[in-house]
Amino acid sequence: MKPVIAALALPLGLAVASAALAAQPWDGTYVYEQALGPGAGGTQNFVTHTLTIAGPDGCRLVAQGFQTDETIRCKAMPDGDRLLVTFVSFGTGKVENKYGVKLYSPGQPLFAIAQAPNGLVTTWQGYAKAAGDGASSAAFKKVGRQGGRG
Repeated sequence: MKPVIAALALPLGLAVASAALAAQPWDGTYVYEQALGPGAGGTQNFVTHTLTIAGPDGCRLVAQGFQTDETIRCKAMPDGDRLLVTFVSFGTGKVENKYGVKLYSPGQPLFAIAQAPNGLVTTWQGYAKAAGDGASSAAFKKVGRQGGRG
């Protein structure tokens, strides 16, 4: 009897393991190109926000561009057709940015991304780099799957 149980347990274990390794629907890389308007000399200034999701504990937001260079460790939690993104720490592991300023509290909502008929809609909820808490826009666009798939 034990060999039969062992023979059944192996395929079941592999099925559970492969399901756990399967990519979640929100996993991947998202980019938001934020136009800041013209700077000195009329040149358009931008900040690129890159959100990388690899499961609920693999969330990173990098903002780089005009007078901006910041990395945030975040938590991404699916909620129906939305993805809620909350602050964990800055890239250094501290809750203060590189200037010693505390912009967010751990667990504070930064924004939510939702599926919409014409793409993704971002609702801003405290992310300091975006304008207008509660405002929604077609900000983030999915550009790839985590690990090079898609």
